[in-house]
Amino acid sequence: MMAGCYALLLGTFIAACHAAFGDPEVLHKIATRPSKCGPECQLHGTCNEELGRCDCPRQRQGENCEQAMSEEEFRARCSRMEFRDVAECEKGYPDCFNSCNDRGTCENGFCKCNPGHYGIDCSLSLDDQGRPQILQGTSYTTRAKRPWIYVYDLPPRFTTWRNKNRMDRPTFFYFLQRLLGSGALTADPEKADFFLLPIKLRNPQDIFGNLLRALSYIKSTWPYFESTQKGSHVVMHTGDWGKMEARPAKHLNEVRRNLTWLTHWGIYNNSQKPHWLVAHTPGRDVVIPVITPMGRTPVFGHDKSPLHPRATVPVKDKIFFHAGRICGESSPPNTTLPWPHNCKDATRYSGGVRQRIHSHHHNRTGFYIGKHIPQYAVHLRTSKWCLSTQGGGHGNRQVIGTLAGCNPVSIGDGIYEPFEPEMDYSEIGIKLRDDDIPVLHEKLAAVGDEEYARKQVALKCAGHHLHYGSMVGGVTGESGKYDGFETILEILRVHKDHPETPPQDFSKVDSDFKKFMACGAEEFGELPPPEPNSVALCSISAIDTKNKCSPCLRLYGNTMGPPGGAVCCGHLNLATCPRNWD
Repeated sequence: MMAGCYALLLGTFIAACHAAFGDPEVLHKIATRPSKCGPECQLHGTCNEELGRCDCPRQRQGENCEQAMSEEEFRARCSRMEFRDVAECEKGYPDCFNSCNDRGTCENGFCKCNPGHYGIDCSLSLDDQGRPQILQGTSYTTRAKRPWIYVYDLPPRFTTWRNKNRMDRPTFFYFLQRLLGSGALTADPEKADFFLLPIKLRNPQDIFGNLLRALSYIKSTWPYFESTQKGSHVVMHTGDWGKMEARPAKHLNEVRRNLTWLTHWGIYNNSQKPHWLVAHTPGRDVVIPVITPMGRTPVFGHDKSPLHPRATVPVKDKIFFHAGRICGESSPPNTTLPWPHNCKDATRYSGGVRQRIHSHHHNRTGFYIGKHIPQYAVHLRTSKWCLSTQGGGHGNRQVIGTLAGCNPVSIGDGIYEPFEPEMDYSEIGIKLRDDDIPVLHEKLAAVGDEEYARKQVALKCAGHHLHYGSMVGGVTGESGKYDGFETILEILRVHKDHPETPPQDFSKVDSDFKKFMACGAEEFGELPPPEPNSVALCSISAIDTKNKCSPCLRLYGNTMGPPGGAVCCGHLNLATCPRNWD
């Protein structure tokens, strides 16, 4: 235990903290600086030294966490935080954000920080001038590459008290941890390009409750929501319908219009599908891919992706492939009846796309359109074209197919795919309107061998963008330089730098963005140049035998992943995470 980890509390020296990385003198100064909170806060909770706010673990309350909750009060809090019962609530979630950076101890998902440290992951502390700093005493600096992100340090009722076990789509948790490891995080709001609200948004209740309350707290505590430009505040929503779940209502107008939404659902025009509300504002919001944790990669064949430079290129013996639900009611389609009579729900689920395709093409030679089948991953890798479409809401088949080396057929009027229109899907696949479905086979046949080969090359770069390699590990021998995390940040950058430019034209006005989206090549679709230092990113590919992520990733669950992301595996001090592309 380092001397700087001791603090004078209640007149007694108490070993109240955890050994941390960094300069011992700096850490000692942080730990012994007078606190803005009462002494009991250091015993039971964490003091936000900037605001003088004492944050308590889930089972305590009071201005300085001095009160243990009664059984009835605790049961009520657990229910609000989406726990099934008190036993699950007491157990909580075993991991904390960025493992509290070894500047605190993890207590059921809550970081009880060392004296002087605070934040959702204990990364913050004040310097001698009273200014917040990140990982003081280490080499951490905010990286040169923009944008810089400021994350609000919200009370734990908005963040770590909530049941992480209920988060089936954990993209946000991985993203939040990765910000620190990437160096994109800044503690100076005056220098920030964007402000992130670190709250889970998965369902409508999260919007109506958690988001609205968090916004109210932010506006009453900091001036930046009112003083910065529209869209500078960012939320990530991983539900089926994105901000469509914040249905139009007067009290939700600010939520829908003034925030930048990172979502999986990109419907921007519902004139052809009125049962879906518009949920995407092009040029401000970003459609992001769904994350695929390590445990799911073999299911889709990504652990043997044909995009890997050492992969054996499979023979593609199928023209078109889709395996999965067809009808919204999950029953098999009636092949004796034409669309829209082949399913009870033939228009709402998938916008009618899957039902209509099955009606026209289910028995066509070289096409497979049906239910899930064995060896799904093999079929993906051995098909030329894969259907990339929505289901009940957003889909992830464009990610699944791309990383399996199957070029996407994107069908959906008024709906953008992940990173569209900033990324041109016509370069990697085919974009069709709903009314083109009857002639789908003709559209595919019109793509010659040379054009298809070019699309396969473009697919390699698209695979980098659609996979969060720096967060979960590489599958194609990549460095993570152009992965999903970095692509989100790069698209936010051009949104800020070129607010009047239509997003499909960003590559025309920003040469850096154009080269980024082409993975370092001059044009998207050209073979990207070799990436330097790609060995820095560990691999989850079965093709690679060295530098495997598995020893690191197995220490953490699929809900949050390793501190700082997979690229930080082996770096307990996140200030030393590789930044080969900064």
